[in-house]
Amino acid sequence: MDANRFDTLTRTIGEQRNRRDMLKTAAAGTLAVAGFGALGRAALGQDVSIESQGFKGDDCDTDDDCRRGLICNAGGRCEYKKNCGGKKKDACKKDNDCCNGKNLICKNRKCKRDKRN
Repeated sequence: MDANRFDTLTRTIGEQRNRRDMLKTAAAGTLAVAGFGALGRAALGQDVSIESQGFKGDDCDTDDDCRRGLICNAGGRCEYKKNCGGKKKDACKKDNDCCNGKNLICKNRKCKRDKRN
């Protein structure tokens, strides 16, 4: 944030006359900070979408941080209980995440039966 923006923000906060305006300014500031955080992670090449969390390879602390069909391994990453999503509705991002031997494909981020075969 450059000096002019900071000065403007400080002046705006200092000039608030009522609680409603102060709450609006505080909410806008909170949203701006959250947006800058996501923007920074995106610049580093990290996936920042909410939907991406809990899939294979994503960070986790417990099994609850991982999506259906995945567990949190000792390295703190979500992985499939087996080498792939072996059941219908297990979470996936691509077809290779679902077990090919069970005739599953990834559709709408869930393993589903491949009706083409």
